[in-house]
Amino acid sequence: MPYYSVAKGRNAGVYHSWEECKQNVHGYSGAVFKKFSSEGEARSFMHNNGSSSGYSSSDSGYGSSNSRYGSSGYGSGYGSGYGSGYGSGYGSGYGGSSKSKSTRIYTDGASRGNGRTKTPEAGYGVYFGPNDSRNVGRAMSEVDDVKANVPTNQRAELTAIRHALQHIDSQADSKPYTIVTDSQYSQKALTEWSNNWQKNNWRTSNGAPVANQDLIKENLSLMNKINSRGQNSVQFEHVRGHNGDPGNEGADALANSGADKLRFY
Repeated sequence: MPYYSVAKGRNAGVYHSWEECKQNVHGYSGAVFKKFSSEGEARSFMHNNGSSSGYSSSDSGYGSSNSRYGSSGYGSGYGSGYGSGYGSGYGSGYGGSSKSKSTRIYTDGASRGNGRTKTPEAGYGVYFGPNDSRNVGRAMSEVDDVKANVPTNQRAELTAIRHALQHIDSQADSKPYTIVTDSQYSQKALTEWSNNWQKNNWRTSNGAPVANQDLIKENLSLMNKINSRGQNSVQFEHVRGHNGDPGNEGADALANSGADKLRFY
């Protein structure tokens, strides 16, 4: 499988098809990109070419020079679908839209007694900004069958991201969005691991069914839908939880307010 590394372009990242790569470099002044046969080499190239480069893709005549993009967040690339209809190349890499140019949406999940009680108090939060009417904190019981799907931090985090993606999908604009999460699991599940899971019929390397695959599939479908409209790819940025980031703290407070409202049926 080829790996197209975009060190500088509209959205930096590692992509699995020339068409995806082309969308991010064609017509972009100072694009830096190259084709590799291994993902490791592609990622090394992306991280090591942050200022200038003489590389160009073997499939293209576009040159490479300086770019205004730095390294902020996780970029996501979307590939052509498998039989399931989901994208085949959810590559991720550092880079993408700068914070000032991207609308940032903070997401978080909370699950008290996670893994220790049958139905833990769990909720999710989505934070748009101070006193924003779109801010939401909901109990998992409002959006999920908590008897069939025991709430966990991971399900709550993925549910928060789904809410953010549904909001983005509802917007009739083409501006870029960055979903900011403190869940490395969620970010990697949607931008890295899902590619192999799809190839393995949603089984892990040891043959077990992928956990939370219903939410992961739904999020991937939303990501594809948003991208197919010609919008800039949704970016994911990971931040450390409880580290003083106002947006993350806001999402955390909303998630906990949702957990307070968990209803048992």
